[in-house]
Amino acid sequence: MEDLKTFEELINEDKIYLTNLLFGNGFSINFGSKFMYSNLFEEAKELLVEEDISLFGDLDTTNFEYVLRILGISINTNRIFNIDFEPIENSYQRIKDALIETVRKVHPEPHELTFEQDNDLKTTFRLFQEKVFTTNYDLLAYWALNKVNGVSRKVADGFGYDRDSEMIIFGAGPGVPPKENPIRLYHLHGSLHLYMDKGEIIKITTRRNPIGKIDLPLLHTITETYESGYFPLYISEGTWKQKLNNILNNKYLSFCYDALIKTSKGLTIYGQSLDKDSDKHIIDAIKHSAIQKIAYGIYDVSNSTRIIREVREHFEDSSIELVFFDAGNFFESMRNIEMDELFK
Repeated sequence: MEDLKTFEELINEDKIYLTNLLFGNGFSINFGSKFMYSNLFEEAKELLVEEDISLFGDLDTTNFEYVLRILGISINTNRIFNIDFEPIENSYQRIKDALIETVRKVHPEPHELTFEQDNDLKTTFRLFQEKVFTTNYDLLAYWALNKVNGVSRKVADGFGYDRDSEMIIFGAGPGVPPKENPIRLYHLHGSLHLYMDKGEIIKITTRRNPIGKIDLPLLHTITETYESGYFPLYISEGTWKQKLNNILNNKYLSFCYDALIKTSKGLTIYGQSLDKDSDKHIIDAIKHSAIQKIAYGIYDVSNSTRIIREVREHFEDSSIELVFFDAGNFFESMRNIEMDELFK
């Protein structure tokens, strides 16, 4: 078993690893056990009947928005031809309700974070210098954005205020100029607070949303938005080919994927398994980038030898230099790094 360094030790050797961050579900689990779900569909199954589950299987997807769209088209078609659509309509309602209830069930509220967890979230977004990528569709990155944006530094996520619709839309507004050195946030697989409407990708906020209420917590606003028929933009399909196809056919997700390809210098990877069957599209994007060094976090240190071998195999035909660290003390390292920065 290889002796792993701490992330702090790596940064003391080379600060290039603080350039960019890619994190997956292992990052979120640090902030609460409720984040220990593989995807919403698996959690929602107990709320669905056999026919609903079979429909997801026949369509080869775990994406609620896609299934609900297909059912909606079927309902309208049957209505036109005066065909009984009650069973389809019942399935539509069950699946929609299951999505809403599952999000409420698995996602914690901001106040459930401890003071230390809250600070860890802010520290992460303060210390990384250029880009933060996430494959998660939870709201942690969104919370972090709001905690640091305009306080300790600017955060750019590609969304801005659209005067015509009075909504926060991808590609609208002036954005944050590069001279302000913002941290840039990219949701590679979408997020619960994003939805599509007439080709536009819209961000839900408490003040800007389809339901118009401003007195609800964000998670409540999001689930009420679903109840109004606006469903989240997220990728949950199992294979990398399915994920990549959905990414390339969406202007926001393809923008994020392209940003990963255009990344340079260093990349820290935390809580992201890089499984060759489900994450090869991410591996390929990194290999086609100008990234020079990767620091890869390993949580299961008892299997570090196997994990290191597999990760090295992913990048063996590239010039990227790989180092590995113990992910179990990542946030402790981040706190120490921040303290060192403050007292320089």
